[in-house]
Amino acid sequence: MGCSVEVVPAPCADLLPNHCLPTTCPPSQLENLCAQLRLSRLSDTALLQFCNRLLALSPDLSCSSATILVRNLFLEQVLSLTSSASRLLRAAITAFGARYPHPVCRGLVIPALQATVSGRSTLLRVNSILVQILELPWREETFTVMQSLLGRQITEAHKVYLASAIELNTTFLKKPLQAALRRVTS
Repeated sequence: MGCSVEVVPAPCADLLPNHCLPTTCPPSQLENLCAQLRLSRLSDTALLQFCNRLLALSPDLSCSSATILVRNLFLEQVLSLTSSASRLLRAAITAFGARYPHPVCRGLVIPALQATVSGRSTLLRVNSILVQILELPWREETFTVMQSLLGRQITEAHKVYLASAIELNTTFLKKPLQAALRRVTS
C-alpha cells in the first residue's frame, strides 16, 4: 500500500488518514507526502496539534521518518523567524525533541547551524530555538549522537555559535555541554 493520499493541502492537524501514517511510509514517499501537505507552512497552532498527533502514533516513528518530519515541520519555520519563536512553535519542537532527540539533532540542529554560518539566517533568531533544544531532558546516548554528528561537521564558526548557545543554558547541563563541545572540537 502506497502513501500518496488525495487530500486538499490545508493547514490542518487531521490531514493524515489512518491508512497512511508516517510509521508505514518509506522515506521517499514520506518526503512527497510532506511536500503535498505543505507541512512547512502550518500555522503554529496546527503545527502543535499535528506534532501531538504524531507523538501519539504507535509504533514510534523510525529515525529516518522522524528526521524527515522534523526537517519538514520545523526547519523552514526556524530559519525564517523574524522575531522570537512563538510559544506554540517552541512547545512543538520541545515535545518532538523530547521523544525524538536524534532526529531533532539531524533534521534541525545541524541544518540550522549550517544555515547560520552560511548567512541564510541570523544567529540570534535561531539561537532561541537551539537553546530550547539544549534544555531538553537529554539522555546520555543523545550526547553521544550529538558529539558524533557535530564531530563530523563542526567548523570554527559552529564552535563559536555552540559556545554562545551553551553559555545561555541555565540548566544543570551547561557544564557537561561545555565539556562535550571541548571534546568534539579538540
